[in-house]
Amino acid sequence: MVYNLIMINKSQLISALTANHMYEQNMVYAIDEQGREQLITSFSDFCKVQKQNHSIKIERMENFNSTIYEYCWKVKTDWEHGQHVTCHLFFASAGSYSFSMHTDPDDVIIYCCEGSKSLIINDKLLTISPEEYIHIPAYTPHQALNKDEALTLSFGLENYTEDKINNELADVSQNNRNMSA
Repeated sequence: MVYNLIMINKSQLISALTANHMYEQNMVYAIDEQGREQLITSFSDFCKVQKQNHSIKIERMENFNSTIYEYCWKVKTDWEHGQHVTCHLFFASAGSYSFSMHTDPDDVIIYCCEGSKSLIINDKLLTISPEEYIHIPAYTPHQALNKDEALTLSFGLENYTEDKINNELADVSQNNRNMSA
């Protein structure tokens, strides 16, 4: 599905990364060769990790501008999601590092702003281009492949932390009952 909406571009991203605000708020991370997140605390550190082929993740982008904020509300409404929607930005050069295959406890929508993003989802290779998105249901194995440069937004249809904890405790309790039987 195409939403025909450019929410952020590379030029805006670079401008934002030269300012101190995002670093002071601990919003900027690098994804290293092991797929781990490393906090970036300054523009100087950002420049260093860019030379090391790291992907960049910026958290809490839902308040970056009115377009992204309104899109979060659109996602919440369109997907009939009763709780909050978060947004993280990912910028990856061709061939840069990524998270390994993983799952998320919430549904995720990956929206491509620039470039193209290839993902493996449930062992299928899918690619999105600007203004396209992919929906990844909660607990679905997936991995981003950085074949090409891409600027993407990841919208998380989050559940309340208390609900996640209660679900986890219920699963543990059920597992304990199954082991006792």
